[in-house]
Amino acid sequence: MLKNFEPAKGRNYDIGVILSVVFLTAIGVLMVYSTSSVYSMENFGDPNYYLKRHAMYLALGLLGMFAVMSVDYRVFRKLVYPAYTLGIILLVAVLVIGKDVGGARRWIDLGPFSFQPSEIAKYLLVLYLAHSLTKKRDKVDSFVVGFASHILVAGIYVILVLLEPDFGTATTMIAVLFSMMFIGEVRFRYLVPLGLISAALLTVAVLTKGYRMRRITAYMDPWQDPLGAGYQSIQSFIAFALGGIYGTGLGDSSQKLFFLPQAHTDFIFSIIGEELGFIGVLLVIIGFVVLLVRSLRVSLRAPDLFGCYLVFGCVVLIALQAGMNMAVAVGLFPTKGLTLPFISYGGTSLITSLTAVGVILNVSRSGIK
Repeated sequence: MLKNFEPAKGRNYDIGVILSVVFLTAIGVLMVYSTSSVYSMENFGDPNYYLKRHAMYLALGLLGMFAVMSVDYRVFRKLVYPAYTLGIILLVAVLVIGKDVGGARRWIDLGPFSFQPSEIAKYLLVLYLAHSLTKKRDKVDSFVVGFASHILVAGIYVILVLLEPDFGTATTMIAVLFSMMFIGEVRFRYLVPLGLISAALLTVAVLTKGYRMRRITAYMDPWQDPLGAGYQSIQSFIAFALGGIYGTGLGDSSQKLFFLPQAHTDFIFSIIGEELGFIGVLLVIIGFVVLLVRSLRVSLRAPDLFGCYLVFGCVVLIALQAGMNMAVAVGLFPTKGLTLPFISYGGTSLITSLTAVGVILNVSRSGIK
């Protein structure tokens, strides 16, 4: 796929990436305040509680983005193995000392703050794969070197994430692994069995857990259990129906008034549909499409294969998470706890996503002399 790869010369930071991220983060600030103010007042006595924390996470994310933009991205290759090891340490630590919420350990609590190691680990996995696929460029046809070694390395992360359990993030990791090996020109005859085996294992993971099966049945027909497993989907549908074409107006959602759970995180897209209508939904989708297209352009015009793979992995992660979140909101996927990048309230997701954008912008400008 990349045999005719040629580096581009003399570019500035990609303006399309910048504008799309500025637009999405601005929508995020508005919608976090709109969706969380009543909930914040009810639970913390401060309507700005979540807005203040979101602003702090946004500042940290921008700091991470500018920090990554300020150094040559090739330096990251020197940190690949320590970074991969750090990911394992974090994923093991959350299983041991993580905060148990609803039977899952996904967060490490540091008192006033908490973070989600799997959000960090998936980008560390991209970094490792970008380095490894570049290093083994001449051996990707080999089953052991080009295929099995990457399956083993990624498999450790996936297994640790499934143990939390975090089915959505594990699925995302498998998808980005498949995507990066595909553009890395690992033999397709190896990738097809990988896809089939992964699908089979994920199916087993669903069938062996009752709550996952309830989500699947609720996805097929949420009205079978309108006050249980189907409740979130139904309330999300109501939000979109109320919004219509033009929306009810910013701040005028009724579904955020304790009808739709997680309105400021997992289902913020539904409130966008209610308050800003189809037009607002379309603008958000366009924002993500612009980010995806411009980032893929950066990837294809990167000065080297490492930059190409690194940008591709970052944008695939962002696009997958955004697509899955929006698909859940409109009923195309079963409900799953994934935030909408740049828009949902969620510190770790916002910080890592903005830092990943810093990587994309870094590579986009790297041709400048």
